[in-house]
Amino acid sequence: MMLRLALAALLLSTGIARAECPLELGLGSGWVVFSTSHMIAFRPDPLAIEVGAPFALILNVCTKKGEPAELLAVDAIMPEHKHGMNYRPTVVPGKDGRYRAEGFLFHMPGRWEVNFDVRSGGGNERLSHDIILK
Repeated sequence: MMLRLALAALLLSTGIARAECPLELGLGSGWVVFSTSHMIAFRPDPLAIEVGAPFALILNVCTKKGEPAELLAVDAIMPEHKHGMNYRPTVVPGKDGRYRAEGFLFHMPGRWEVNFDVRSGGGNERLSHDIILK
């Protein structure tokens, strides 16, 4: 019993148990990106990203304090090839930091850098995450 209470106190003090910014987006798949001020949890929809197949990203965007943040834009580029996607994704806002970014299509295999532009009381910031598509 004491171990459970100590573990619960630890989770609450680190902010992991905060319901305002859940990092789990369902289906047990996805990534979490951290910066000095923000956290973004995201997963593709459908779960498998295939070359030439459209997909969306389901996202939760928050500050490190667990407060919702605003997703301004999402895009993807191939740094080695010096080009982006042939389409521009659109961001559909939800509630409390939840978003759906629609219109992704990776037209070739390789390293794609997904960029997230976010804003909160602390200002604007760009976060990135690489996805290797084979």
